[in-house]
Amino acid sequence: MTATWTARAGCRAWLAADGSARTWSAQIWSAARWLGGTWWARVAALTAAHPWALGGFDAAAWDGYQPDPHAPPPDGLRVGLLRTPGGPRGPERPGGPGEPSLPAVARFARHGHVLISERGFADGARSLLQALVLRLATAAGPGRVRFALADPIGQGRHLSAFLRLPAQLRVGAGVAARPAEIEALLTMLTDHVVEVTQHRLTNVYDSVEAYNAATTGMLVPYHVLVLAGFPAGVDDQAAELLGRLARNGPRAGLYILATVDPGLPLPRGFDLAALTALSTNLGLDPHGDLTWDDPDFGRSVIEPDQMPAAGRANPWLDAVGAAASSAARDLPFGRIAIGSDRRWAGVTTDGLDVQIGVDGTGEPQRFVMGVRGVHHGLVGGDVRMGKTNLLHVLISQLALQYPPEELELYLLDFKEVEFDAYLTERLPHARAITSRTDREFGLSMLRRFHDEINRRARLCREAKVTDLPDYRRETGQVLPRALVIMDEFQVLFSEEDRLAREAGRLLADIAKRGAAFGLHLLLATQSPGGPLAAYLRPVYEQMALRIALGCTQPSVSQAILGEGNDAATRLVQAGDAIYNDRRGEGDNPVMRIAMLPTRERLSLIGEIRALGGGRAYPPPASFDPDAPADFAAHQPCAAFAAAAEAFPGGPERWPAPGATVAAWLGEAIEIKPATTATFERYVRSNLLIVGSEDHGPGLLLATVLSVAVQRSPADACFTIAEFTRPSSPSHDFFAPLQHLPHDVRIANRRTAGAALDDLLEDLEARLADSDGTARPERFFLIAGLHRWHDLLAEGDYGRPSETSARLVRLADKGPDAGIHVVAWADGYATAERALRRAGLAHFGLRAVLRVLSPAESDSLLGVSAAASLDDDRALYRDTEWPAEQAEKFKPYSVASLYSFARAAFGSPA
Repeated sequence: MTATWTARAGCRAWLAADGSARTWSAQIWSAARWLGGTWWARVAALTAAHPWALGGFDAAAWDGYQPDPHAPPPDGLRVGLLRTPGGPRGPERPGGPGEPSLPAVARFARHGHVLISERGFADGARSLLQALVLRLATAAGPGRVRFALADPIGQGRHLSAFLRLPAQLRVGAGVAARPAEIEALLTMLTDHVVEVTQHRLTNVYDSVEAYNAATTGMLVPYHVLVLAGFPAGVDDQAAELLGRLARNGPRAGLYILATVDPGLPLPRGFDLAALTALSTNLGLDPHGDLTWDDPDFGRSVIEPDQMPAAGRANPWLDAVGAAASSAARDLPFGRIAIGSDRRWAGVTTDGLDVQIGVDGTGEPQRFVMGVRGVHHGLVGGDVRMGKTNLLHVLISQLALQYPPEELELYLLDFKEVEFDAYLTERLPHARAITSRTDREFGLSMLRRFHDEINRRARLCREAKVTDLPDYRRETGQVLPRALVIMDEFQVLFSEEDRLAREAGRLLADIAKRGAAFGLHLLLATQSPGGPLAAYLRPVYEQMALRIALGCTQPSVSQAILGEGNDAATRLVQAGDAIYNDRRGEGDNPVMRIAMLPTRERLSLIGEIRALGGGRAYPPPASFDPDAPADFAAHQPCAAFAAAAEAFPGGPERWPAPGATVAAWLGEAIEIKPATTATFERYVRSNLLIVGSEDHGPGLLLATVLSVAVQRSPADACFTIAEFTRPSSPSHDFFAPLQHLPHDVRIANRRTAGAALDDLLEDLEARLADSDGTARPERFFLIAGLHRWHDLLAEGDYGRPSETSARLVRLADKGPDAGIHVVAWADGYATAERALRRAGLAHFGLRAVLRVLSPAESDSLLGVSAAASLDDDRALYRDTEWPAEQAEKFKPYSVASLYSFARAAFGSPA
């Protein structure tokens, strides 16, 4: 033997363990002829790099064995160590001093079967057979190989160790020992070969390896028949099946590992020579050495591997089993991800079509919408069954397949923060994103989507077509499809109120009319049943696509799939789902959803964004429920601050006065500009603010700054009556306003009456003015009706106090003359006590923070919703609006108001 054959053997061993090396194997072979002794260092390195495939079971590396989830099944099997027959050991030979032994690797997958003769070697052959199975189980990635075990000579004793592997790694219930069990096992393997050949390979793929390399579905695992003591226990019928499997199995990924007892008679008609011709054959030579018929190294002999002791092998098998169970639960997203050559190549003219998993046969399961009557969908299932992961897989695949010009996404989550990453990482397809959103923002999204339907309907009428595909073909203009994904959408209907009724009407109309114009809904929930199902029956009827994940209650399954269909209760594994695009009717095919971990998803968003090549896409509409509302972010405020830098102190900073002046109270919880109280010279144009001290004074401050932005010092002035105690943390709350260029007068509890008298005198003068001389807009802000003791005191016979009567007159007559009252009270009771019900009627503008009871809310706004507001939410209503209409908003933070005052007016904090 020369160094050349040992180098080739080392290459064979390495190539068998690592297919990626195949591309430069020729370089190694060539170099090996000249490296001489240096080659052994390379062999040692290869064995250390691939210990499970090449290393001996006694090697130290096995002490820390963990399965490699990405390892392919080796196309060669280590059967032992090579040595030259009768050759002396020396430095130039394998196993010489300081040199590693060279693994003997038998051809296997992609090449043929492995047969071991038991003649004179029965115990050793069976131990070697066990060692080969152990090698395959530990070297291949979990789930890549399944074993069919048959041991008629030992009644299962020789292969019982491999029953430690979980059921998904085995074919059949145990080790087949009786002839009937062996025939049944071979029949199962035959069925597998037929299924793979006819439904996977067809006439497209010449091997299971080619199929696995091309498919985005489930990989077809290798199937290995492990047979001890053939032909024992194999009757004539089983032998015929075995022969067919030997001939046809390799193309479908089925191979045979067997020991053969040549002393037993063969079944009738069985051609053993044909089987050995398809195999690598090992057996003892006349000298008692184990040899093989390898075409390259047949002259060498083998020191065979033996099965390690149970105490060493069992932990490895248990680790394989645990990893296989985990691998069986997860279909990696990378298996189905849109390839780099197809990204942003999709066109949505004829609908949406992406893979989201695999079906029950392992073939790709596609999400299809916009064709064949499937335009909207419903997703549901119990907690932790994979609903959120499904939505992420769908969003990622759609964003990889279609460019933003072809597809727009609207992502709403009413309970969690799962969609936040698409906002922070800037998914270019997103036109609106929100998490843990308020019901009001969700309603505004539906309104916006409904308006888009009307816009598209108008475009189609003008083009004299009836749907999106025809519009695109007729006009040549790209009108993108849009998909609204609403997770936990049932929150919209958590209360039986005006909002829920409007949301129901909008959803029903969108579901009915949106299909023609490329607008689609995907509603997801953990609670689709109960009153919600009845409430949304017209919407559900339009949901042709039903995706049901596992659930324990039949009522939940029926709410998703339809009455009487409880198939989802039989799904027990997270990630399994029923995909039914016939409104829940007919079969209930089960699919496996791909698994997309968070880190991989975030990386994908970056890859998707990079596909734009630097193009700037408009940011999505969004609402952060936790971020403080920023007064300076409101567009007119930002513009005014910029003008303040450009024209410090100049009149150019202010626009010409209009007929109305707005008080921007906070960030609207819907897709619209800030919530605004509009003052004009008209009756009841006064603002009443009711709520706690956390936001009440802030709304007064926002009113002053809003007016100061819109009116020059000549066109507006302010009087503020402040009643806080000197020791209160909010004392001098309005002091920064004294640095405004406007006339700002701040009165306290002693001077508030005089300030009111001054305003009344001005009112009388304005009312008496017959020449219509323009006068500035005046605002009287009362920081605490409940603290103005003169106001709350009662006159004779329970009549209102004189102060109350004067304030009511100002509120009654003032707006027509350009004088407006903005009053804050801590509750409805004190406001009514101060002004009486008749006086409150003069406050047509109402901003209400959380109050104590639905009755109090109803008295102020005509709706009970203010009783259930969060601490940083408020409701605004103009009493001239339709009944039950109120606008929810997030009041501007005091910090942002002070910051704006400093930036725009130079006011110190």
